[in-house]
Amino acid sequence: MDFRALKSLIFDLDGVVWRGETPIAGAANAIARFREFGIRPFFATNNSSREAQFFADKLNAAGIEATVEEVVTSSTATALYISRHLPAGLSIFVVGEVGIVRFLEDIGAKVFTEANFVAGEAAPEHVDCVVAGIDREFDYAKLKRAQGYILGGAKFIATNRDATFPIEGGVVPGAGSIISAIETASGVVPISMGKPAPAMLELILETCGLEKHEAAMIGDRLDTDIACAHNAGIGKIFVATGVDSMQTALAAQNEFKADLFLNDLGELVKMIKQSRG
Repeated sequence: MDFRALKSLIFDLDGVVWRGETPIAGAANAIARFREFGIRPFFATNNSSREAQFFADKLNAAGIEATVEEVVTSSTATALYISRHLPAGLSIFVVGEVGIVRFLEDIGAKVFTEANFVAGEAAPEHVDCVVAGIDREFDYAKLKRAQGYILGGAKFIATNRDATFPIEGGVVPGAGSIISAIETASGVVPISMGKPAPAMLELILETCGLEKHEAAMIGDRLDTDIACAHNAGIGKIFVATGVDSMQTALAAQNEFKADLFLNDLGELVKMIKQSRG
């Protein structure tokens, strides 16, 4: 990897910048140093539960300078895909939280959630699409509703397929656990928009006019972050502060094999500093 050519580093959040609500030691200082080197940070998360502004605010609260334009979520990628590939004004049943709902409303979709029907609104017989992501109030009623719409012909889109995500002291179920339940119930494999699909990274490259050799992805998960960077054709940097261990990363093959292996972001600061004199 040519550090001198780097213009941008794209960071995963959970497991790289923080675990749950706890910032990872040294991450804020390292990202500040990258800016000093002229390397612009971006933040790409599979978390679809919140809007980009929420993550920008959380980053700033953790001492990491970030604008809303520097944050891309799986909700961003999902809404962009739908706006480009499906008819305007389509109807969507969402299994998810406020982040994905608002993104879909912003592109003009008619959005339904189980809460609409609990509140007494009549459920449509059909919808054009079922979009599912992380939903910490997921239950049998939502599973049944999603199954019915998909079996009725609705397109099935997943914001991401992360089975777990890291918090303080361990991991908890991720969106992928919910997606798998709906897939099993319906027998339909969804179109997945989050990492390892390259949509989020391609959006950053396109928006900023970056060439592939000018960017690299930093992540803690081989099956999402590193595979996503591989699929987007950019640099792959593994950091052992999240889900996957260094031992697992070093043994990985093919699209799961990183170009660079770090114990923490501070190691990368030293490498880039040395490369630039």
